[in-house]
Amino acid sequence: MVVGIPTRSLRALPVAFTGPSRLRTALCRWYRIKRKSEMKDEGLKSGGKDTVTISRKRFEELLLAEATQMASVRQTSVSIELMRKFGKNPTLNTLIQSAEFLHRELPVRYAVRAKEFELAPSWIKTEPFKQISDMYIQCFLDLRSMDEPSTADSEERLCEILRNHKARLALVISLLSEGVTELRVKRGLTQREETFLHDLLDRFLSARIGTSVITAQHLALHDDVVNGNREGYVGALDLKCSPAEVLRDAAQTVQFMCEKEMGTSPGFVVKGHLDVTFPYFPAHIHYIGCELLKNSFRATVEHSKLFENDADFKIPDVEVVIGSSSQNEDVCIMIRDRGGGIPSHKLEDVWKYTHTTAGERAQEMYGYQNHRREGILAGMGFGLPLSRLYAGFFGGQLELGSLAGIGTAAYVRLKRLGGVEQIRQYEDRFPSLYNTFTPLNPFEG
Repeated sequence: MVVGIPTRSLRALPVAFTGPSRLRTALCRWYRIKRKSEMKDEGLKSGGKDTVTISRKRFEELLLAEATQMASVRQTSVSIELMRKFGKNPTLNTLIQSAEFLHRELPVRYAVRAKEFELAPSWIKTEPFKQISDMYIQCFLDLRSMDEPSTADSEERLCEILRNHKARLALVISLLSEGVTELRVKRGLTQREETFLHDLLDRFLSARIGTSVITAQHLALHDDVVNGNREGYVGALDLKCSPAEVLRDAAQTVQFMCEKEMGTSPGFVVKGHLDVTFPYFPAHIHYIGCELLKNSFRATVEHSKLFENDADFKIPDVEVVIGSSSQNEDVCIMIRDRGGGIPSHKLEDVWKYTHTTAGERAQEMYGYQNHRREGILAGMGFGLPLSRLYAGFFGGQLELGSLAGIGTAAYVRLKRLGGVEQIRQYEDRFPSLYNTFTPLNPFEG
């Protein structure tokens, strides 16, 4: 298979990301496209005055070289205010503008994510992490292989690619969990290595949330243009998001999972300011709610086994309380259970990606299929730390309080998204991420 691309674009490609003309010249020489005689030596042929035809393999090699350059480009922050203004009354013209932005921006983000693991210390480079890097490189190649969208058809093609990326990258959390479990079970981690790994995952997952927000926003705007605007929505942003409705749905989902896995389930009560609505992304609240409720439901059932010989004992309900004192205040959510609480010496451990409530057998069988089992209540350590990232992404908070022997309360504070909140971006770039850390016990492979 061959690909026809402008020679001018090939020669100018690195300049947009690096600047020095000598790098452009070096890359041109490397691909033998600067002189006609060199093109013949490499089996290239001219497709016209301004184009050159190269093989698909050679084209992807060029794009991989470009990925290294793009990973050092500054990512673009996007404000919620801009997203609201841009998507208030979406048209085909604004949709194409959004598509052009994603076509430029997403390859930069994909390149950074891929290089983050590629340039990590050797002990981190387990097979699951390598698979993640390969996934992001493939997503990068998909976007860089298509022309910039400028018509309705090309925008539709971009949406098709983005949907495929969403399905492909849905495996990332499971692969991360598998990689962390492999490091913990097969190798073991020093305190210093565990801290480094935690910071890397925080950075990686926060950036992943930001990428998913702008991707979901465009896909939702596309659906609005094609199918008609949904009342009260700006893309994926619900201007009148009801936390009571979202959390009630999350509780019903978790209750079904609990009954399926443990044979029984506590009830749940949603109370407080049930009429509160505010601008937010419902998917974020649903994720946080599900993760917190899974912990509460499982702990409540397990703790209740201590009283199974008491004929009068009834499994206590899990409570979801919503509060907001005024239209300008943050929205607060409390999820409270009577599941026995968390011992004080373990309270900080629950925020670690290396901490898990799964049993030893599940940890030993760390294969991908095992911890992607549908409906599992005891995860592999990502639920709470990732929920805290979701809560904190737009300036909110997630905290835990525990009363030993009684139960646990999770407190979530979410900001009303109506101002100039920025989608978080990390300033550091991959060349400087790893030069301050040398592992004490290198782990090859």
